[in-house]
Amino acid sequence: MPASCRPSPASTCAAAIAAFIVAVGATAAPAQQAPESPPAAWRVECSGDGRQLLVSAAVRPAADGKSGAMVMTLPLGLNLTEQVSVKVDNGTPERQPIQTCTNVGCFVAMTLTDKLVAAMRTGSELKITVQDANKKPIDMSLPLLGFGIAFDKAK
Repeated sequence: MPASCRPSPASTCAAAIAAFIVAVGATAAPAQQAPESPPAAWRVECSGDGRQLLVSAAVRPAADGKSGAMVMTLPLGLNLTEQVSVKVDNGTPERQPIQTCTNVGCFVAMTLTDKLVAAMRTGSELKITVQDANKKPIDMSLPLLGFGIAFDKAK
């Protein structure tokens, strides 16, 4: 689902557009904590909502307004020696290496050529293929509906 980019009086909306997060799993109910007196040296903190990130992509237009940059966050457990394949619909795939992984996930940063941005404007899906630790391909797709409008607003 595309994240909306709505400026508020306290913030501006220019850093990144078209951030997508695809998640699986059930939503966990928030934990309730009883007040403590005095404050304890240890405490229990529950974070997350019981979902696992599959892919997140943030796109930022370049100064020329035609090209851009994209950073994808992918799940842990991928084969780091195999490149990630990115294509629009049934177009020619571009291959990018995974740059690094943290406890949040694995990151791929790539330049979006004006040709790729044009394809994203008119295409229906951004298709991403990674390989798991056993070299089994994992296909994911992000909808491109509204990408062009969001890209133009972020200039």
